[in-house]
Amino acid sequence: MNKYLKEILWLIILLVPCVFLYSSTDSTIDINVGDTYFVMDRFSLIFLFIAIPGFLIYGIRTLINKFRDKFINIVFILFTILVALLWIEAIIINDKLSSSGGWTLYPPLSAQPKKIEHEEYYFIANHTIMITLEVILIVIALFTAYKTGKNKKLS
Repeated sequence: MNKYLKEILWLIILLVPCVFLYSSTDSTIDINVGDTYFVMDRFSLIFLFIAIPGFLIYGIRTLINKFRDKFINIVFILFTILVALLWIEAIIINDKLSSSGGWTLYPPLSAQPKKIEHEEYYFIANHTIMITLEVILIVIALFTAYKTGKNKKLS
């Protein structure tokens, strides 16, 4: 029982900041960065604040325990899946905010009809890099599942 109490304490440490974020009556969070104004759904931000630290904390704990603790491995796999889902959302946002194939500016009608081409712009990173990071997250989850199953057979 002591082992599960320790794990519950780790999860409570992750969830305490999220309770304070969710306690407000507004359903959105407004972030003002310079001349840009972002409006985010409160649930998405809480999801982000749970998944990223959980992935890092349980990833370190999994490596320290050398994949021997089944419960920590399963929680790490769950957090890895959450981060992979968030990364899919980041890929979608990157595709929407990026200019694929470049963009064209046309001068006013009084000027000469000359077309100006611009290079491609990626909001976060190149599409290939984004997909590669997603594949790495999936491989990490699969490797952890493999090590968990392998350690179960040995014990």
